[in-house]
Amino acid sequence: MAIIKPFRALRPSKEKAAQVSAPSYDSGSRDKSYEELERNPHSYLHVVKPYLHFKGEKKTPEKHFPLGLNYLNEFIEKGWLIRDVQPAYYIYRVIKGSQAYTGIIAAAAVNDYLKNNILKHENTLTEKQDEVADHINWFNQMGNPVLLTYPDCQPIDVVIEHYIINHIPEYNFISNDQLKHNIWVVKDEQDMNIIANEFLKINKLYIADGHHRSAGAAANCLNKRAASVAGSGYEYFPVCLIPFSKLHIYEYHRLIKDSRVYEPGFLAELEKYFILTPSGNLPVQPLKPKEFGIYFNKHAYLLKLKPEFENNLSGILEKLDVSVAEQYIIKSVFGIEDSKTDKRISFLDGTKGIGTLQDVIDRKELDLAITLYRTSIEEVKQVADAGLIMPPKSTWIEPKLRTGLIIYETNG
Repeated sequence: MAIIKPFRALRPSKEKAAQVSAPSYDSGSRDKSYEELERNPHSYLHVVKPYLHFKGEKKTPEKHFPLGLNYLNEFIEKGWLIRDVQPAYYIYRVIKGSQAYTGIIAAAAVNDYLKNNILKHENTLTEKQDEVADHINWFNQMGNPVLLTYPDCQPIDVVIEHYIINHIPEYNFISNDQLKHNIWVVKDEQDMNIIANEFLKINKLYIADGHHRSAGAAANCLNKRAASVAGSGYEYFPVCLIPFSKLHIYEYHRLIKDSRVYEPGFLAELEKYFILTPSGNLPVQPLKPKEFGIYFNKHAYLLKLKPEFENNLSGILEKLDVSVAEQYIIKSVFGIEDSKTDKRISFLDGTKGIGTLQDVIDRKELDLAITLYRTSIEEVKQVADAGLIMPPKSTWIEPKLRTGLIIYETNG
């Protein structure tokens, strides 16, 4: 069982929701964050990424975070951010094209994370985890909910559908990335009780996106406990809960920088493990499990693992396509032992499109692309249930949530 409770959010006014909230750009999209800060004085990124005002400087909390706190206080004073009077759940819907992702934003218990009622499938880096904990400690808030997933639950679906059909959304706007966003506020006591009680019946929740945010929230909580800090706000962290059937997982391709792909014996090395089929001059997009593609020097090949190797795969982790690529291409052919740290490997998620992948290779920015089929939600669940960890960059899960739309305050 998992405790999922309502909370009093700090959130933008209706008029400023589109400008204050922002895409949650990762560390690889710093240029986009710069653009956001320069063009939009209302952006919540001024609060959470104040160090970007000092280009070229390493993030230093003592120097940069006071600026972020100044922005936060200014946003509240100007009424751009308003604190809700009573606790609520928040139904969040984001529409991308004809695909709608709908979930409930609430507060989850750190204890459930520590007791593995909330399961992970990725490792976290201690440095990044501590950065998140440090940020929460300074700002006493988290503005980007962790994306959790759970088995489909009809009573929860009924509550969500009731609000979508019968209530005007609190927020209704289209962001610059052409996504439509809606928020409905759930304050009715009966509806809140249904949501809370139904989640108590669910044995396990699963982290879909936000492993470092979860770990950072837990680290901050443990630090507060050790220091005997009074209060309970830090015992929870914000989450957006979307059921299994409503998420979408994209494939995650591997890109290699290594001159050995041009050596005469390169394909022979691959043929030790795979059956290779020439596939023209466009990258292969695998359409089913255990199919792989490689693309280099304007040549593409379809790869299928040889039966003698596939028959020896055992256990859910070893059978994952990302694990097969890791073991039989990345390690065995290129000698890359650690995909997290080796500079020869990078990653490209499937949302970028196969044409982007082709362009990167054709421009010789990188030498070879390994294309994969997507990991399934069932595989994610099985790995998490077994307490195992997937290889790096195994999943790109959507939706990606906006930051600064529904903010959880740990001192609230």
